[in-house]
Amino acid sequence: MPYGQRPFRTHVDPASDGCEVVNGVADRVRAELLRRIGLEDILRPHPYGQPQAL
Repeated sequence: MPYGQRPFRTHVDPASDGCEVVNGVADRVRAELLRRIGLEDILRPHPYGQPQAL
């Protein structure tokens, strides 16, 4: 997949016990926390060699 569109993790659930759903909820909660504390810039990759604005 192209840079910036690769998933952070893939889920393999051979037992069909719902871990994919639980991990999806945890990802959304983690992203919301980072947005609320002002660190949303770490939710997406940045190209190498380009400085980030502070």
